Amino acid sequence: MTTARAFDPENEFITPPLYTLNLTAAQRYVLDWIERNGGLLTPITVPVEEVAEDVEHAESNVYDALARLTAIGLLVRDETGAHRINARYFFSANPELRRLVAAALVDPPITPDARAGAPRKVGNTEARRRRTIRSV
Repeated sequence: MTTARAFDPENEFITPPLYTLNLTAAQRYVLDWIERNGGLLTPITVPVEEVAEDVEHAESNVYDALARLTAIGLLVRDETGAHRINARYFFSANPELRRLVAAALVDPPITPDARAGAPRKVGNTEARRRRTIRSV
C-alpha cells in the first residue's frame, strides 16, 4: 500500500523560468497585457483587436500567442472563453507569497474558544456613562 505524497507548495508552485519557454515577443506582450488588465486574479475576456493595437502586433500574432500560452499552461481558459494567468506562474514569480501560502496550508486552523463567545467587555468610559443619572 502506498501513501499519498503530502502537498508541498514550495515544490508544487515552481514553474520553469519564462526564458526557458522560448516565448516570442507577442506572447510576452499578451501575457503582460492580461496581467496588467486584471487577468491575474479573475478570468477576463481578451479583445484581440484591442490587444493587437496596444501591443503593436498583428491580430494573427495575438491569436497565436493566446493559443500557445494556453497550450503550455501559462494561461487558463474557462468555459466562457475568458483567460486568466495560471496561479502557479504567479506564485513562482513571487516567492514571498508562495511561502505565505505554504505557511497557511500547514498552520493550524483558528478556532474560537469560550471567551470569544462571551459578551464584549465594557470600557471604563462607557461604564461611567451608564452609572450617571441623567435628568429627563
